[in-house]
Amino acid sequence: MSFKIGKIRVKAQFVNHPGICVGYRITTSSGTICFIPDNESFQRQKREAVESTDQHYDSILEFAKKEDEKLIRFIKNADILILDSQYDSAEYSSRVGWGHTCVDDSVALAVRAGVKKLFLFHHDPGHDDNHIDRIEQHARELAVKMGSEIGIEAAREGCVSPIQTSVTASSHA
Repeated sequence: MSFKIGKIRVKAQFVNHPGICVGYRITTSSGTICFIPDNESFQRQKREAVESTDQHYDSILEFAKKEDEKLIRFIKNADILILDSQYDSAEYSSRVGWGHTCVDDSVALAVRAGVKKLFLFHHDPGHDDNHIDRIEQHARELAVKMGSEIGIEAAREGCVSPIQTSVTASSHA
């Protein structure tokens, strides 16, 4: 699932969503952008949905961990990550399995992958600007608690974020 558009390299990967959904890794001469539009953390989804008394609980969580690790490798060291971050943690518990991420999981994923800048994306239509501002501030506080200096913004119409680095050879290039 990789192709080129001129000098731009594109890789695609299936992500966790009830319908078919694909994330993209776009590599240019200026850097790498990853776009993951609809995705739900496998581990959080399984922890919330599966009873710990289920005889297969440990193997289910191990599978979920491996699937999340695939996504971490896919977005590793991206200059910009535009990631589904639709819910705050209070909302997520009533929306498990809908295919959208809790902002806490988005930040953890981006930090683990060494992403330089995270754009919180796929805002819930019920959120007003103040709610999105609170989610953005919460995400920044989480990153600091994780010891990360990742840049975090809520995606918004008209936002421009030039990539300042150049591409280096990697397994994703």
